[in-house]
Amino acid sequence: MDLLKSIETDVVISGEGNDLSHLKTYSNPTKHESSIKSFKMDFGGEVDGLHGNMGILIVNNMLITGFDAPVEQVMYLDKVIFGHNLLQAIARVNRVAGEAKGKGFVIDYVGIGHNLKRAIDLYDEKEQNEIIDTLVFPEEALRELEDSHAEIMAFREANGLAELADLDAYYDVFYDEALRFEYMQSFKKFTMNLNSVFPARQALEYMDDYNVYAEINTLAGKHFRDERLSMKGIPPKLLAITDKYLVSEGIHQQVKPVSILDDSFQESVNSHTRTKTKAAEIEHAIRHHLDVELNDDPDLQASFAEALAKILQEFKDNWSKVYEELEKLRQRIINASKEPTYGLSRKKQMPFFRCYKREMFGEIELNEDEISLLVDLTKQVFSVIELELKFIGFWESIPARNKLRAEIQKTLLGSTYAALPHIVEKKDSIISRTMEIAEKNNDIILYAE
Repeated sequence: MDLLKSIETDVVISGEGNDLSHLKTYSNPTKHESSIKSFKMDFGGEVDGLHGNMGILIVNNMLITGFDAPVEQVMYLDKVIFGHNLLQAIARVNRVAGEAKGKGFVIDYVGIGHNLKRAIDLYDEKEQNEIIDTLVFPEEALRELEDSHAEIMAFREANGLAELADLDAYYDVFYDEALRFEYMQSFKKFTMNLNSVFPARQALEYMDDYNVYAEINTLAGKHFRDERLSMKGIPPKLLAITDKYLVSEGIHQQVKPVSILDDSFQESVNSHTRTKTKAAEIEHAIRHHLDVELNDDPDLQASFAEALAKILQEFKDNWSKVYEELEKLRQRIINASKEPTYGLSRKKQMPFFRCYKREMFGEIELNEDEISLLVDLTKQVFSVIELELKFIGFWESIPARNKLRAEIQKTLLGSTYAALPHIVEKKDSIISRTMEIAEKNNDIILYAE
């Protein structure tokens, strides 16, 4: 309401010498210039003392040619115009302007449809097609909206999604990525067509369904950690409505999904009634954790990814067992996040330590002497790596990389570490893995706290 109260209007007309005094105000070129400049500005903006609150310009025989205002979204026609002037007039709204404007609207109060057809006939066939391709008439837009709404309804019927409120049913269907993508495409098409018609009264009939689909979209995005299901890219005028609806339902889009390391994660999982849905939430939360949180530790990442794949393959479709094993895997990941670091930096140095432990000892438990030796080796190699990476363009220089490999080999084969198992026979593998971790974690090594 406050926004509507702040909207300003002005009249832009040409003047004649015998105009009545009250009309001369609206034919003042200086005032025209100020009003037009305000109209083209972002609403609510301010430049050099001029506010961008001019929302409506009332025009008569003006601004037909040479008027470029991409921000203009609606033209109300209440005067019969013909030919080239008609096309020039409606072209004023035929410009995109960022996310807020994908197309313009012409509200025809006088019936210029037949005049528009005659105006188009003045051009050759190619130009006619170019003009026609930019026009969408209300009947066509409504038909496309109905069709896209029917498409989502058909998707729901085909997949047994009778109840809009049964979110777990949607999650179970969306576990199949092909079906999830099919829904996303249908929702995107429905959004585009609804935006084309809104705020016409016919569009209001679809808003209740659209709000619920937006809720499904948002919650499924969090459930599967799939950003493609977010509300990014939704046109602002629809987003403003769905945001209010989601907040009213207690759904806050800016709140990130709960981490698998968080104590409250299990509460989120237990909110679902179906075992498959619970298992899917854990699975995708683990995948997200491996991709994001363990991206700097390829060995640990690979180990957990292998375990995840094995569970899904071995217990396929046995959702109770999948759920049970995934929860065990989650606990292993939690324990790994709490493992002792022996004085090493968890982010910078522990990836190298784990690599060396895996290459030389496999999965066996280490005694204190072995841990001490591995820690010392890690520090020595890390010191060499950190020094070399400080040189600009290191990874683009083959001689620099060869030098680092030689330095690592010299450290590995030194007498200090001769007691470590397999260090000689696996030196090439260890050096290669060390270089991979160093390159992947270049910024962490140089800049992390």
